[in-house]
Amino acid sequence: MTFLTANLSIILALLIYALIHFYNKWIHKQARWFIIGSLLLATLVLFVDIPLLTFIIDRGHLTLAFFILIMFAGVMKKTWVPYKKILLVRGDLAIMGFIFLLPHGIERLSLALGGYNTSGLIAGIIMIPLTLSSFMPIRKKIRPDRWKKLHKLAYVAYLMIYFHLGFDVFIDASNGYISLSPNSILFHLLFVTYLVLKILRIREKKVQLIS
Repeated sequence: MTFLTANLSIILALLIYALIHFYNKWIHKQARWFIIGSLLLATLVLFVDIPLLTFIIDRGHLTLAFFILIMFAGVMKKTWVPYKKILLVRGDLAIMGFIFLLPHGIERLSLALGGYNTSGLIAGIIMIPLTLSSFMPIRKKIRPDRWKKLHKLAYVAYLMIYFHLGFDVFIDASNGYISLSPNSILFHLLFVTYLVLKILRIREKKVQLIS
C-alpha cells in the first residue's frame, strides 16, 4: 500500500471539513437523509464492488475521516471556527462514522477474532453505546451528567484506534508480535497533535476555574 492510499483518510477528512465549513447548517437539517443514505451505501458495498467507493469504505478510510473530525473538534478551543462548524454536526458525524465502520469491521472480523489488530474490534464495541446515545431521542432520555460520563469512553476508543492504525499487533496463545505499521507516520503525528491540544485544553480549564 502506498503512502498516499495508506493516509487517504486524512485527505478525506479535509474534504469533508470543507463541506461542513460551508454547509454545516444544511447538513444538520438533512442529517436524517444523510444517515439513511450512509446506511444504504454501507450495506451496498457489502454485496457489490463499486470502484474506488468500496475501497474507501471497506478499508476504513471514510469512517476514520469522520472520527478524525470528531476527535479534533473535542480538543479545539471553543472560539476556533472549525470547532463551531463541526460542533453543530458532531453527533451526525458520529452516527455516519459508525455506520461506515460496519463494512470495515465485518470484512476483518475473523482477523480480529484471530488475534490480529484486535484493538480495532475493541474500539468498535466501545462505539456502540456512544453511537446509540448520539441519536437525539435517546440522548434526551439520558441525564446530561451520565451522558458526559458515558462519552468519556470515547478516549479509550481513540486510543484503540491509534493502536489499530499505528501498529501491527498479533497476539494468540502461542505467539505474538508488535511492530510499527508501514506508512503510519502521519497517524503518529496526528495522535501527538491531539494529545498536545488536549493538554492545552485541560490547562485552560484549570486556569478558568482558578480565576
